[in-house]
Amino acid sequence: MTPPNAPAPPAERLPRGRRYAIRGLLALATILAVAAIFAVWANRQVLDADNWADTSTALLEDQHVRTGVANFLVDGVYANVDVSAQLAAALPPRLRPLAGPAAGGLRNLAQQAAGELLGRPRVQEAWRSANRLAAQQFINLAEGNAKALTRSGDAVVLDLRVLLVDLVQRLGLPGTVAGRIPPGAARIKIVSADQLTVVQDGADALRGLAVVLPVAVVALFALAAFLAQARRRRTLLTVGVDLVFAGALVLVARGLIGNQVVAGVAKTAAVKPAAEATWSIGTRMLRDVAQATIVIGIPLIAAAWLAGPMRSAYALRRAAAPWLRERPGVVYGVVALLVLVVVAWGPIPATRMVVPVLLLIALVLLGVEALRRQAALEFPGATVDDTRASLHAAAARLGGALRGRGRPAVTAHDDNGARHEGDGADDRLARLERLSALHDSGAISDDEFAAEKAALPTGTATA
Repeated sequence: MTPPNAPAPPAERLPRGRRYAIRGLLALATILAVAAIFAVWANRQVLDADNWADTSTALLEDQHVRTGVANFLVDGVYANVDVSAQLAAALPPRLRPLAGPAAGGLRNLAQQAAGELLGRPRVQEAWRSANRLAAQQFINLAEGNAKALTRSGDAVVLDLRVLLVDLVQRLGLPGTVAGRIPPGAARIKIVSADQLTVVQDGADALRGLAVVLPVAVVALFALAAFLAQARRRRTLLTVGVDLVFAGALVLVARGLIGNQVVAGVAKTAAVKPAAEATWSIGTRMLRDVAQATIVIGIPLIAAAWLAGPMRSAYALRRAAAPWLRERPGVVYGVVALLVLVVVAWGPIPATRMVVPVLLLIALVLLGVEALRRQAALEFPGATVDDTRASLHAAAARLGGALRGRGRPAVTAHDDNGARHEGDGADDRLARLERLSALHDSGAISDDEFAAEKAALPTGTATA
């Protein structure tokens, strides 16, 4: 017979077919969770003009990327304007042979000036506006909006000509040089006309997957928990582990894919830092979504462990039962304070985002309420005095263990002549304290306590 206030016995074994069905649902949900993370990231990054603009601004703030953009602008000036000829026309006849070397020296100066120019707030705002316009054109084109037509036809371009003109003026070149820069200079084509159908189909699928996949993941996990019945707690623990695994797997995949992308794009060591920074910043939101998934899984794991039959979890529930039952306001206040501390700390971006924080709060509140009900059923008569007695017993046990360290072992004999290693009366007292603590925590029954107590060694200690 199970003694009162003891951990619940193991749940009955489910039929084989149901066990395999639950495992299949959990595995499928985990795979879809990984796909859902990528879909949500792509939808938020590619089909949101504000996110696109924010990412582009973060890119320009990176020194390696800014150097690459500066070189691109300088190359655009020298590709569209004969700088040497312009300098020769402005120099006296005797100095005109120096126009060529001067143009080469001016190129190095232009690269430095372009880097400084791109660091200015006004220029960065122009960069952001150009990228946001390109993003909106891309979104409109992907959604089939005819108003997305540009001067380049049915295509999306990032127009940096305004930055090119600004650079020419900053270098002090003749005013006629800026006017000679063609309208199509410093344009980066993002999507061409022949890619339109693929982009539109991909955008439609992406928007649908970003909604369908997360819903499917939640539904599959919920169905697995429903089928688990008596093993629902263990299934909930598995769900939390699966969410943490899915988020961690995406983070690992982000690093591996990034290495391959950088290796394929950066053909020389000079451009490798810029490529690495571009990948890191461009996929930062993917990292955030993966970390948010991990954050959602952690409370599920904690709740499943706290509600489990492990002796430590059982003792914690017993100690907290009086407060959970009699002082729920205090309990919810402490939990709310802990959540606020985590949100204010913001260890990861997910804890500074509205949706993950709301999900975290909801999971914590549901977990606390479930814990309150479980503790009320397990310990209906537990009082604060019982908890204090258990804590005192645990402290005494710890003190006995610490006092026993470093003492020479002696041999005690009980009435039957059996030998027991210890330090005589102190050893018996320490064992009695440990038995009392186990009995107070409900880990052993009254009969078991009496039997173990009677088996303790008695008599005098001998060397």
